[in-house]
Amino acid sequence: MKPVYFIITCLLLTGISFAQPMSNIGSAGGKIKLANDQVIVIESSTDIEASFSMGMEMVSKSAVQNSLLVKNSTDKQYTISNTFTKIKANLTMMGQPYSYDSENKESNNGDMAKIFDNSLNNPVDIIVDNMTGKAISEKKPVKKKDTDASNPATDLMKMFSDNSDEGIVSGAFEVIPPSRNIGDSWSDTTGAKDMKMIRKYTLSSISGNESTILLDAVSNAVNKLDFQGMEFEIRSVTKTKGEIVTDINTGLVKKRSSISDITGTVQMMGQDMPISAKVTSAGTYK
Repeated sequence: MKPVYFIITCLLLTGISFAQPMSNIGSAGGKIKLANDQVIVIESSTDIEASFSMGMEMVSKSAVQNSLLVKNSTDKQYTISNTFTKIKANLTMMGQPYSYDSENKESNNGDMAKIFDNSLNNPVDIIVDNMTGKAISEKKPVKKKDTDASNPATDLMKMFSDNSDEGIVSGAFEVIPPSRNIGDSWSDTTGAKDMKMIRKYTLSSISGNESTILLDAVSNAVNKLDFQGMEFEIRSVTKTKGEIVTDINTGLVKKRSSISDITGTVQMMGQDMPISAKVTSAGTYK
């Protein structure tokens, strides 16, 4: 199998962990507080160590930047534009290195460029409920570059663009339910096509305007991808522990960090290939 297919499979595995929409718990008295034209810059990093069958391993490190722009507001919602502005990624698969740097494209690996080039700098408008910070609908992109239908990564990028914009915007907010004290916990369940996630939150501490929330989540997912006549099916269980620091007054997240353990199988050409991965992520919101 060509190395590009392994790369795409690994990226899809990453998408399973992080492209799932967030679902914030709203409070009757709480409210997201934003100003029109406010800009929120998200800088995040992700490290992945993955193992496949037959001794195959993958290690990757990436740093990503997104820019959120508050375009307008009403009594009940905000319109927030998300733009994927920067990425630097280094990946080693079966001893073969691959790299991509959006600020130094001349030296980029060709297969990685096919995956990322058209996804950069394309703003997408998301409608956000101002009581919860939850994305409630998605508008069409402000602009969209032409895509190559023959590019095997096209379907993968559709998964990322269709899902992760909502997740990225929703992930910038966390509203604590009313009457919660330090040590209290609450939970929610998110269901989507072929995916279910259960999250438990615990209010760990409050210092001034900042609160720290501990996250314990479990998700079960089945993702299918078909390109160039080849069908992939990935079944995974992801267990995540994380920490969220949020501004109590505005509902804006300041920092997120998490460690996820993923186990499952990739089915290719009728054969199941076991997979396991550890994903460490961190993000700041300014």
